[in-house]
Amino acid sequence: MLWLIPLLAGALLMSLSVNGFLVPLKLADGGVVGLGIILHHKLGVPIWVSMIVLNIPIVMLGVRFKGWGFLWKSVVGVGAFAGFLALTSGLQPVVHETVLAIVYGGVLMGIGLGLVLRSGGTTGGTDILAIIGHKRLGISLGQLGLAIDAVVLVAAGFAFSAEAALWSAITLVISSKFVDIVNEGFNAAKGLTIITTQPKAVADRIMSEVERGCTIMPGIGAYTGEPRSVLYVVAQRGELAVIKSIVYRLDPKAFVVVADVHEVLGEGFQAHTD
Repeated sequence: MLWLIPLLAGALLMSLSVNGFLVPLKLADGGVVGLGIILHHKLGVPIWVSMIVLNIPIVMLGVRFKGWGFLWKSVVGVGAFAGFLALTSGLQPVVHETVLAIVYGGVLMGIGLGLVLRSGGTTGGTDILAIIGHKRLGISLGQLGLAIDAVVLVAAGFAFSAEAALWSAITLVISSKFVDIVNEGFNAAKGLTIITTQPKAVADRIMSEVERGCTIMPGIGAYTGEPRSVLYVVAQRGELAVIKSIVYRLDPKAFVVVADVHEVLGEGFQAHTD
């Protein structure tokens, strides 16, 4: 039951973001939350009621396509979020400046949602619809989620103003970034895939000069059919220039691919904890 702690904490932070920052300044965010904020201002519907009513058909669809085992934590998440929205309704605005509301509201929303997702749950809405759409249409989860949020932001533009929709979009970007930080951590690094004719020499120099472990994997060039060794190493950003210098001093024709790596666990990085 330890998963319940981050889920409840995340739902509480999300509700504080909505009632303390987003609602007072008509910032719609995205997904079902954004629709709830629009309905609250235009029709007087409590946001917690919208969260429950709008999520009932969405959760039913999710159960149909993914099964109850996949979504039961999401049902708990929806209930917790709606409950905290009810408890914090009528909260006085924390700030009155739009920019501050965007920043703090987006940060709280992102951290809260990140905690909920780390617990294995969701707060319904966009997440479940994106999963269903991905299963039925084969479109990526990111694209579907972005499309749904875009529709809500357009609706906010008609309901409030174009300026409110643009502010809301910035809030959504901030919250999305903090969701990534909570789920992937600050321990971002770089992963280098190096195709070289001097794998042993390159690996030895990287291990001795940068003190990073390397993995040498066999490969075959698709065009030439010749064997090629592939070297993989994960390093901190500040070590990137040194590693590239080592590679190209030993093999000027080496092929190097650098990619972002998140939440690196293991020796030399963050230790794994249960």
